[in-house]
Amino acid sequence: MSQPEVNDLASPHAAAHTAHPHPVAKPAKPPRPVPSQIVFYSYPKFLYTWPVILLALVLPQFGEHLLNPQLEGWIFVITLLTVLMAMGFDLSRNLTITWGVALLASVFCLLWLKDAKNVVVFSQIGHHLASKNPLISHDWLDLFGLFGGLLYLIMYIDVHVNQRWRISHNEIEHFAMLSKDDSLGRGAKRFITSYPDFLELLLCGAGTIQIYSAQGGILLRSIPNVPWLFFRSKRISQILESTEVSAASGEEDVDLHEGQPSSEELGDGHGG
Repeated sequence: MSQPEVNDLASPHAAAHTAHPHPVAKPAKPPRPVPSQIVFYSYPKFLYTWPVILLALVLPQFGEHLLNPQLEGWIFVITLLTVLMAMGFDLSRNLTITWGVALLASVFCLLWLKDAKNVVVFSQIGHHLASKNPLISHDWLDLFGLFGGLLYLIMYIDVHVNQRWRISHNEIEHFAMLSKDDSLGRGAKRFITSYPDFLELLLCGAGTIQIYSAQGGILLRSIPNVPWLFFRSKRISQILESTEVSAASGEEDVDLHEGQPSSEELGDGHGG
């Protein structure tokens, strides 16, 4: 007599196995490749004039439809003063906070003097400034925007020709087509990214890269006015951390650069 056929699906273990199959392990995502190099440029202080040039180009086109002439003039004056402060002062973070607190304290002090002591000289100065009507000719703005933009373009081309820097795993290179190229072997070096001016950071995200010897006592290069350095510092750190270098190479680097000129002589030529 033949045995009855057994249905495997009727078995509770088989049903559970069918209903809940073992999950398939997902392959691990490969790690992101470490960048092999980064290229950046060091600009002169003229880099920070872009807001006034942009305003000079935009205001004649849209200003008369959106802004009254007096407000348009005040916007241009305040923007120009901000750009001049960025080019002429190095306002660190702490100094900027101090200036801001001092300005607020001065405003409250002036209001108190006006109400409590009836000192009206400062309010008269405020009324005098408010009575001004800084009208700016649109023809003047057009010419300023045209020639200012032309100078900005010349600066941009010159920087990309003569102020190109490249940091790789093995070398730090400075390319200057119309002058001379310069390079440093990686070795054991100390890199510092700093933001000496709050307004420069605000306008262009710009900062300074300083390259020191391994022991940190000798400044080998100073590269100022690097735009968007705030967003590039992480990538620079990845490149520098991807290759280990021995301390002996750092000692050789110090011996090699002992007595060499400072960064103003070897750097980008822009000074601060």
